[in-house]
Amino acid sequence: MDGGRLPYTRPGLVACDMDGTLLEPDGAFAEGVPAGVAALRAAGVQVVICTGRMFCSARPRAAELGLRDGPIVCYGGALVADLASGDWLRHEPIDGEAAAALVRFARERGLHVNAYVDDALFVEEEDRWTRWTVGYAQVEATVVDDLVPVVERGPTKLVIAVEPDVAARIAPEVTQRFASRLRAATSLPHFVEITAAAVNKAATLEWVRSTLLGVAADRTLACGDGLNDVDMLKWAAVGVAVEEGAEGARRAARMVVPRARLGALFEELAAAPVPPREEDTSVRTFPTGR
Repeated sequence: MDGGRLPYTRPGLVACDMDGTLLEPDGAFAEGVPAGVAALRAAGVQVVICTGRMFCSARPRAAELGLRDGPIVCYGGALVADLASGDWLRHEPIDGEAAAALVRFARERGLHVNAYVDDALFVEEEDRWTRWTVGYAQVEATVVDDLVPVVERGPTKLVIAVEPDVAARIAPEVTQRFASRLRAATSLPHFVEITAAAVNKAATLEWVRSTLLGVAADRTLACGDGLNDVDMLKWAAVGVAVEEGAEGARRAARMVVPRARLGALFEELAAAPVPPREEDTSVRTFPTGR
């Protein structure tokens, strides 16, 4: 790790987690982040949000940063959508049978489950976890008697909401029990995020980089704070972890900086020299659809 030292020349792609990275715990953008993102974009750098949030929750927050077009990665890598049109460019849902088994697994243990189907939130009870999710993400929740028939349609993501000490135990248990079908990772301390086994932020960002943006692999930078960001931090040419984040994220990163310094880092990167060999970073057009 290089502390807070500027890593290299100007990147072509900056991928950023949202909650805990660009956003403070209270949901406000960290000081200087909007100005830093604006500086990157003005310098021709592609800025891609890569978040565990729903598209309908992430899209308005991205707009607050001036990000109203181009791709956004949601649901921890399970969905890539176009910010301008709302079209889904890539979607990797959970198999319905595996999702139903996970709901039953959680129900046997008395655990709350958020189910995300067609960019809508479904729950079985309006409890404190539902109220927290609705309030923080600014979305609506549909309460149903039984999640099983809902998730049999193939959810984009499932979330088990529990106390942090329980989350630390449940994530590896889910991974072990459903290893070939599901992937579990902690994001916020009380969230165990569950996606299809092959889904992660790194794999999806690689698809965005190579298929949509055409940015050279050695001109990528990623910022994150959670254990679900580790693969993304390792994928990037330069991984930047926020100092307040998980120890695993800090270990995976090349740089560790306080969250309050991210905006300044972005401005430094925007002003850094462009490497001699400039890549074509224009967004290409591909067929879309869910």
